[in-house]
Amino acid sequence: MEQVKKTPENGMASLPLGLCELMSARIAHFSKQGRQKTADNYACALRHFQLFKNGEDVALADVSVSEMKDFQQYLISKGLKMNTVSLYNRVLRAAYHYALDAEIISMDKRPFRKSFTGREKTRKRAVESDIIKRLTKLRLSSNSWLSFSRDLFLFSIYMQGMPFVDMAHLRKEQVKNGWVLYQRRKTNRQLRVKIQPEAQAIIDRYHSDTSLSPYVFPIVYDHSNQKIREYMSALRVYNRHLSLLSTQLGLDEPLSSYVARHTWASLARQCGVSDTVICEAMGHSHVGITTIYLASLDTGLVARANKHVIAFLTKQQPPEDNMDFIETRI
Repeated sequence: MEQVKKTPENGMASLPLGLCELMSARIAHFSKQGRQKTADNYACALRHFQLFKNGEDVALADVSVSEMKDFQQYLISKGLKMNTVSLYNRVLRAAYHYALDAEIISMDKRPFRKSFTGREKTRKRAVESDIIKRLTKLRLSSNSWLSFSRDLFLFSIYMQGMPFVDMAHLRKEQVKNGWVLYQRRKTNRQLRVKIQPEAQAIIDRYHSDTSLSPYVFPIVYDHSNQKIREYMSALRVYNRHLSLLSTQLGLDEPLSSYVARHTWASLARQCGVSDTVICEAMGHSHVGITTIYLASLDTGLVARANKHVIAFLTKQQPPEDNMDFIETRI
């Protein structure tokens, strides 16, 4: 295996180093910096790569195009979506490039040149308002995990599409005088959101469950032994519960942590809210992101517009759909 050069940055002694070992070191580095989301992504990529290698490490100098292609095929065979495959490929590539920059290895074999590292356009993730209404009326046991997951999903919508990661880490001191003030973990943008009565009712519902916790919701804090839970594990459980709720609702596509956020954006636009306001409400860095974000959500609106165009061309009675809320965009 390639020998590590001890540098002030990596602080490692001279010893054999493989890709998995380097990944573990980078995870510790990001965790120490407070970049937990990055550390979590590295941890997930490492776990899958170790499963692919049956627990064996591979020397950094031996990482090859063929091995990375095999790893990609392994991920696909496990049912992972292409954007997730891309994420794990990019994470491994970043670790490899770090090894080059730190002069842990000297030759760049470009082992990821045939790996997918792009973005696949995702399917529409928003749901219509009638599905949200059905979800609120779904009869569930008041103290069940399914009921808790439904409350979190609705809370996200009531709080302008608040991401699950920010709900999970929402602290009680961030809730003051009817407002929530928090910093988005993804973009570091600070948001101030008015707590509507529907959202306050959900906060109040779990007050007794979090009496000894610094967090608003019992997501990442285990009340029974007063320990922090792993966030990624909580996210997987949440999405699994949303999938079960989707089955009860008879949905073709399951609800997920992203759906609440996309749904708020879609409904806001349907209500005539401008992209600029939606951008500010959701904490996007600029309105271009919001426009791209909403681009795939307008298919139904476009279909309705097309009906009006065809009715005009064929001189038929126009559909009864009210199109007044379609604004002109240049």
